[in-house]
Amino acid sequence: MKKNLLLLLTVLFIYSGCNSKNNMASDPTPIAIQKKADYNTNQPYYQLDFKAAFCRFEVSVNDIIVFNMSVAGQTSSFIPINAAISKSGKQAIVVKVYPLDGEKALHPSAEFSYNIKVFDALNQLEFKEQLPGEYAIAKVDPSKKTPLLTQSAFFVADVPYTIKSYQDGADLKSMTNLKDKLQGAYQQLARIIANKEMEKLQKLIANRERVVGVTMYLNKEETEARINSLTRDLGAGFKLLPMPSDAVIKISGNGKLASLVKPNGEAAIKLVNTQTQEEMSLEFSFYLPKGKTELEII
Repeated sequence: MKKNLLLLLTVLFIYSGCNSKNNMASDPTPIAIQKKADYNTNQPYYQLDFKAAFCRFEVSVNDIIVFNMSVAGQTSSFIPINAAISKSGKQAIVVKVYPLDGEKALHPSAEFSYNIKVFDALNQLEFKEQLPGEYAIAKVDPSKKTPLLTQSAFFVADVPYTIKSYQDGADLKSMTNLKDKLQGAYQQLARIIANKEMEKLQKLIANRERVVGVTMYLNKEETEARINSLTRDLGAGFKLLPMPSDAVIKISGNGKLASLVKPNGEAAIKLVNTQTQEEMSLEFSFYLPKGKTELEII
């Protein structure tokens, strides 16, 4: 059985020298989270409902990748997107549609369409409204052997919080040896997981979980349950597989985030439980806060 634990709300890091023993800060930098006065009475939950066929697609909100999937047939589902909404106002969506693995051009029947719906997190995700707009990629012209189609749209969100974290970080596009830095961070995480240092891991992901809790309106018990579930899974005999030799750098967050992924967009970090044959994928992104010299999980 395959078990995918995709951490879609990015786990963020900052850079340090590739030869440094420790690549992540033991004391994460505080992040700025402000809850509005109506936070406990106004909790809109934004969701992207989509249909896809015969393609690999990537959905980003505010240049944060929220979903990546390959569909050899047809499917319809939904993606919660609050994780990528840091404040009220105009939000940008970009959909990229690629050929299926092993193909150089899009399938003639490739398609992707979507809309944005809003639910009420205070009332068991009761439906509130569908925002104006029905969006879709252009139809594939088989004669053109198209390798990529993109579609962009905007919508206005009203959320009861403001979060500032990676937004003030350094521009990673110009960082030298970025891939080495990312690999160093992954190696340190591998040691933490292999040594079952779950308390250390919990401390490293504390800021990230704060973001998840605020954007998804989780109470204290729900947040703790998320963290315990992750650390329990990681401590249950999973072993890290070697980093793929063809891993590539993925830049997002308007140049402030970076991660290592496979050429098909899948997470580069994979663990396997040799007893149960379960697989776990971990998707991390990295950033460099100003004035810092060690990697840090947000």
